[in-house]
Amino acid sequence: MRFAALLALFFAAATAFSAGEFDFLPETVASVNGEAITRDAVIARLRKSGGNFSESSRATLVAAAKSAAETEIYFYLLGRLMAAEGVAPSEKAAQEKLVQLEKAVPNGMPDPVRSELRKLASSEHFRWNVALQEYLGKVAPETIAVSPVEIEQRYRINQEQFRLPEQYQLGVIRVRKNRPEAREIAENTRARLLQGEQFDRVAAEVDPDGELLPGAEILDILKQGDPSLPAGSVSRILENDDAYFIIKIKSKSPGRFIPLEQLTPYLRLQLASEKAGRVLELLLRGELRKANIQFFIEQE
Repeated sequence: MRFAALLALFFAAATAFSAGEFDFLPETVASVNGEAITRDAVIARLRKSGGNFSESSRATLVAAAKSAAETEIYFYLLGRLMAAEGVAPSEKAAQEKLVQLEKAVPNGMPDPVRSELRKLASSEHFRWNVALQEYLGKVAPETIAVSPVEIEQRYRINQEQFRLPEQYQLGVIRVRKNRPEAREIAENTRARLLQGEQFDRVAAEVDPDGELLPGAEILDILKQGDPSLPAGSVSRILENDDAYFIIKIKSKSPGRFIPLEQLTPYLRLQLASEKAGRVLELLLRGELRKANIQFFIEQE
């Protein structure tokens, strides 16, 4: 049997799906050790993993249905194996693992890292992986043990991923171009700043709303318009389609690598999860050799 179906499930994106193309399936599509894999379960699996079969041939539909049935069989066998140790996938365990992961993410890591973790934690794959780690921790803890050497190797190989960019504290004054004499206001504002007036006081007067673009966009405007501006200085007048900007770099910290010791808890959890995924195939192969599996899908 193919393991690609199970792996594809973990990464599939939801697309348009219609169950009508699978009306030809029998009520019981397959069985494993006498337990029925029903048409409803197969269709639910196909819907979950995505796919548009509106113009597919019968052979393609049969292959997709069989692949979905195989995935159901894999989960049945894995679930039965883990149940013998009192382990089952659960939302509660997945959320606890998510909290663990989020706490392990070092300060300074980009926000998308945390949002991707939360997205992953809502997936079926994550719940099963967490349960699998719990199971292996009981029956074969050595298979998911992570050594300091492995952690350091992962860190060194992927060190560029753990480089924090330069950190800026910026003062920004924005003059919208739809204001009368906007350019003149921007020039007079900059002249006042160059004469020594306090930046925040002038900003509160000229740009009282203080509605700013995201920091990355402001930094992009600065780097394109005045890339060599030193810390403590006031930029030339910068602009985009909507406004003029005067920017002051209040402070600037150089980019740096997150130290290994700060990343160790995160990398340990990541590596343990990956090891559990690799053990999964071996476990399933062993269970499949012992299982009595039948398919009831007709090709024509």
